[in-house]
Amino acid sequence: MKKVDPTEFSRFVLSGAVAALGNFLTVWLLRHYQSYEVSVLLGAVAAAAISFVLFKSYAFESRSWRRAPAEVSRFTVVYALGSAVYWTVAVLLGAYVLPGVLPPAAAEAFGVLLGAAAMSLTSYFGHRFFTYRTHANEFAAPKSR
Repeated sequence: MKKVDPTEFSRFVLSGAVAALGNFLTVWLLRHYQSYEVSVLLGAVAAAAISFVLFKSYAFESRSWRRAPAEVSRFTVVYALGSAVYWTVAVLLGAYVLPGVLPPAAAEAFGVLLGAAAMSLTSYFGHRFFTYRTHANEFAAPKSR
């Protein structure tokens, strides 16, 4: 059993980048009509929805929509855990560890980047082994054509 499927991981990263862009655009568009706080919250909701659809249909190729309700529940757990990992790593590194060796703005920027990287890894493995369970497909009999 492969821990990481390079093709699947590449699709996951691309899907995550599209979701991040969706988040940014949602915040930017809504900011013209809503407060910053509401815009950021709705941007996060948009990113989660985009992530779910792209992760399901593209990154992890889970084609059955009958399983979607259960996948949404598991996705939410993994997304929340990934968000907690992101926040924890970003704050610990950006506010407490890196300021000792970097200027404050650089420490915060690297904290955010390292937090996002930690969230990406946490989320990939969470979705691969829990939400969409694509690792199980490696044991299935090859499909006949």
